[in-house]
Amino acid sequence: MIKITTPLLAVFCIFLNSCTTDVEINDPALQVKIDGEIFRSSIKKAVIHEDGTLVISGNTDDISISFTTVSSKVGTYKTVQQTLSKVSFQKNQAKFSAENEETEGTVNITEIHNNEISGNFNFYNLKDSNGNSVNFNDGWFYRLPLENAIEEETIEEINPCLLNASLTASVDGNEMITDNHSAEIFGVENVSILIKATNEEGEITIVLPSDTLEGEYSLTGSGDYSATYTIGNDKSSALSGKLTIINHDTTTKCISGNFEFETRSGSQISEGFFEFGY
Repeated sequence: MIKITTPLLAVFCIFLNSCTTDVEINDPALQVKIDGEIFRSSIKKAVIHEDGTLVISGNTDDISISFTTVSSKVGTYKTVQQTLSKVSFQKNQAKFSAENEETEGTVNITEIHNNEISGNFNFYNLKDSNGNSVNFNDGWFYRLPLENAIEEETIEEINPCLLNASLTASVDGNEMITDNHSAEIFGVENVSILIKATNEEGEITIVLPSDTLEGEYSLTGSGDYSATYTIGNDKSSALSGKLTIINHDTTTKCISGNFEFETRSGSQISEGFFEFGY
């Protein structure tokens, strides 16, 4: 911790716009008056994200503050101009944030030197969920090292039931084992599951409502429960048939069942079994 002597204090008073004779400045530092009470951050960060936004934050054991500017360049950023956003303050369990058209906030980035950033800020009328408000006055940050954010890689979760998907059937007495599988949700009001499985010779599709329970259902060429079989360029829908759902877990999105149907072109699909994720 650096005690500021009288000559240096005058210099810092110009920089901070407000000082008292007992001010102590850490190097780096972040400080603000919250409703008149001085908050000095023990942990402080200035983090630049891939989109160019700058997030400055500070916290102690029971208080945290943060705010975001659209850039890390020297200049003035304001809530009314939407160049300053995501202003937040938390003390214990109380959470305050900037409200549109109610909170006024300004951040001035005054200097960037040796990859360190300095400036000052004020926020008025931060609100909590009960309508209470707090004000930040005479806030400043000094020589905060600029860091690049470590962006978390978004990994799309793949349903293990889909990874182990399978569909087999007998087509006109010949065994059909499929090797390409997909299952997807479609529709808005009447949401359905489309199951599709193919091999080099043909394709089988089955459609059923997403809320289907275990049980037996009639298969047709259209409607809630339908099926088709395609060989080459000949796609034929089910004339009649039966679908039996053995298991359907809407939480894990795993479904299995048996099926059989006759197509309008006369193909006989029997001994069908599928196990899918969607």
